[in-house]
Amino acid sequence: MAAGSQESYAPDIQLFLSFLSVQGIDWKTATFEHLADYEFWRRRDQENPDRVGAATFSRDLAAIKKFYDWQQWRGNVAVSPVSRHKSSSTGDSDSTRLQPSAVRSVQLKWLTPRAYKRWRDVGLGGYRGDGRRDATWRGRNDGRNLAFAEALWSSGLRLREAGTLVLGELPNADNQVRYAKARVSQAVAKGRGRDFWISTAALKHIDNYCISTRAAAVHRARSEGRYDALTDIKIVDTVDHHRRVHFTNRDGSKGTVPLDSLDADDRLNFYITTDRGLEPWMVWLSEAGLPLPYRTWEAIFSTANDRCQTLGVDIHCHPHMLRHSFALRMLVTLIYAHERKMGITPAERREYRHIFGDPWILVQTLLGHASLETTRNCYLEPVSGLQVDLFLNDDLAEDASIADFITHIAAAAPGIVDTEEQ
Repeated sequence: MAAGSQESYAPDIQLFLSFLSVQGIDWKTATFEHLADYEFWRRRDQENPDRVGAATFSRDLAAIKKFYDWQQWRGNVAVSPVSRHKSSSTGDSDSTRLQPSAVRSVQLKWLTPRAYKRWRDVGLGGYRGDGRRDATWRGRNDGRNLAFAEALWSSGLRLREAGTLVLGELPNADNQVRYAKARVSQAVAKGRGRDFWISTAALKHIDNYCISTRAAAVHRARSEGRYDALTDIKIVDTVDHHRRVHFTNRDGSKGTVPLDSLDADDRLNFYITTDRGLEPWMVWLSEAGLPLPYRTWEAIFSTANDRCQTLGVDIHCHPHMLRHSFALRMLVTLIYAHERKMGITPAERREYRHIFGDPWILVQTLLGHASLETTRNCYLEPVSGLQVDLFLNDDLAEDASIADFITHIAAAAPGIVDTEEQ
């Protein structure tokens, strides 16, 4: 299981184990009946002041299942309380009966392009709610924060994937293409390494950050001797064509490690040498010039949300929401291209589909989902009637941009967050 999933599940598992403990129940002997008691206490017991809704308990159940599946595999328990036994009368498993019926398989929100730009400009960029610059804004890291948001918005990378990028993993900004291809390493991806695409515009934002805010932070750190004081770091000598990182330790000893095996914690300790001295290999740095742990971005986005709320901008965004929004834009764009006239014949459109594949498969590739079903479960709802809408409203499709078309869809899809033009 990925480190991020472990961190998310740990409090849920701890709460269930504590529930068992106060009743004198050994977690190894827990049964489905104990789990049912927990579900009642967690969701419906009037004496519990912190009752939760359907979505939260669904996550609890997933965490408990993962924990007991693992303990079964280790031989520590014979039977999991999250039973898979089928009911002879209904055909449902015990755990399915505990799964709240009120919760959908996924609960997602998306941003339209104009809602994203408004949140970005106000929350991260120092603008006021009326669209004018805020004279009191003192955003010392707005170049970094804007570049990171653009990277997520244009690539669909997960927070850990984007937040742990090292300098050598980003392609050069090429004005000849709109999107450039790069690769996410296995240890920071979810399950496996994969290719990803990022817009040239986002790469230019990152380049500007690197030569301004990032360079200034590195200069301060060098001037204060911060890098010289680090003893447990590895200095990158080269990365060969097999994606192996050759490095030198502080004591002069040499080592080699596959780039694909460097996880989020490993990357914090890798540095490079330039003609001006040492600097971190990771792209995103703190004001102190040190690598920024990727979880820090959650607090940065939270601060941006607070600023938006204070200034009367009712848009809330978290990092993963930008991944969802990227996927929805790509899916709408592909369906739009496949289904509208586009000046090509039906035969030519069928040939296009034959060569490049179904829009869902292309979006699955962009997101790195292992299963096409995952992609469909996440994004089917807002586009479920899109092909019909394009057929019935072809005049709109001929003149509208993709951004306008997503705004059109948002009017009928409650999960898509939009905003009024300023």
